[in-house]
Amino acid sequence: MFSLCIPTIDRFDTFLDKNLEKYLTFDLIDEIIICDENGNDYSKICEKYKQIKVYKNETILGPFLNKMKVCKLAKNEWIVLMDSDNFADQSYFEIAKKYIHEVIPSNRSILSPCFAKPSFNYTHLINVYTKNKLFNNDCLINTGNYIINKYLIDNIDISKELENIKQSSACDVIFFNTLLFEQLDLEFHVVKDMEYNHVVHNGSVWNTTHSQFKNFNESIYKRFKNL
Repeated sequence: MFSLCIPTIDRFDTFLDKNLEKYLTFDLIDEIIICDENGNDYSKICEKYKQIKVYKNETILGPFLNKMKVCKLAKNEWIVLMDSDNFADQSYFEIAKKYIHEVIPSNRSILSPCFAKPSFNYTHLINVYTKNKLFNNDCLINTGNYIINKYLIDNIDISKELENIKQSSACDVIFFNTLLFEQLDLEFHVVKDMEYNHVVHNGSVWNTTHSQFKNFNESIYKRFKNL
């Protein structure tokens, strides 16, 4: 049913190792794909988890492009994009499957969790949002770790955004979502009871890069609000 796609850089020992053991027991995950930015995790994963598809980038792509790469490698229609420092338990996948079967979201859809535990509670935003009906919550649109239809990955055009992508580390998710709203009429579903564990730590990409590209960060939030 699902392709679990994980971009990573130096996260095997601290997070990935314990999470991968759990993911391998979930029957709704057909494949696990990992793209390693600098190769430090690559051999460790290959040696211990031979059933996982692991790729080592020749150069560091950055969060935006590494997420694009790992998702493009997926074989399934529905992709679970999960940062390597976060974790979704089996109920996350079960709730998503039930939602897909009962609601039948279009191929232009993202299924977003309503709670990134323990810090980011979006349950008051449970609904379906489009370019003509958006929410006022900057944090939700930049949290990521959601389920995305592969149609969106395969059809987004980033050819005119390459310079912006270089500055997007801390705001790669809102940037990506904004492009999807602009180009492909994204439907953003905030799904009831869909929750995962979101770890906030000093080594997170947002914490280490948000001050470097302040002007870009402000510009992309403005761009989203002007949709």
